[in-house]
Amino acid sequence: MQIETLKKIGLSEKEAKVYLCLLRLDYATATKISKETEVERSLCYSILQKLIGRGLVSYFYQKKARMFKATGPQKLLEDLKEKESEIQKIMPSLISLTMNKKNPAKAEIYQGIKGIQNIFKDMIKEKKDYLFFCEEEGKFQKVLPIYLEQFLRKIEDEGIKEKILVKRGIKIPKSKNSFVRYLPKDYFSPISTIVYGNKVALVVWSEPYYAFLIENKEVADSFKSYFNLLWKIGKER
Repeated sequence: MQIETLKKIGLSEKEAKVYLCLLRLDYATATKISKETEVERSLCYSILQKLIGRGLVSYFYQKKARMFKATGPQKLLEDLKEKESEIQKIMPSLISLTMNKKNPAKAEIYQGIKGIQNIFKDMIKEKKDYLFFCEEEGKFQKVLPIYLEQFLRKIEDEGIKEKILVKRGIKIPKSKNSFVRYLPKDYFSPISTIVYGNKVALVVWSEPYYAFLIENKEVADSFKSYFNLLWKIGKER
């Protein structure tokens, strides 16, 4: 259960194992962590570096041995609050985009897994080709793996085409109607952007999960223009 929860907030299964191992041991060498978690030693080092980068692990030296130590679990909660704070910062500018009196807009907020699923149900209902700008880690398939398979079958049945921009190195499930291009990681944020018809959905793939849906032609056209610009830059492999 702990591993599944940590996966939902952005850790891979092996990252979660390493982090939980360190919480249990207090501190340990990479060799000890590798043995306890059954994660290959070189991969264990790589995972530790990622966790250090996220502020979840620190290290010190004891008798010339490098010892790793987990940061307290409250850091995970701080990270979630920080993500929510970042979204709150951009909300006024996002909403202001919809304040066109000549072309009034609708803005809605969906919360939770069911809320996000409602966005994808609406995409099927619209039956429009769509643009999908993945967030930095391609979490759709991690958070909703079974639903994603069903969704891809549905768009294939409906003849809906998708263009996807994804971070180089990330593997994503595709249908025969999927067209994918890859960009360096610097182009991505923790938020997915989906454009379909006159609608733009911004999806946050970390608990408690949010989706912001804006319905406005001018806003959608602006996002389409930006997407198409990046599409020209993207590589097919």
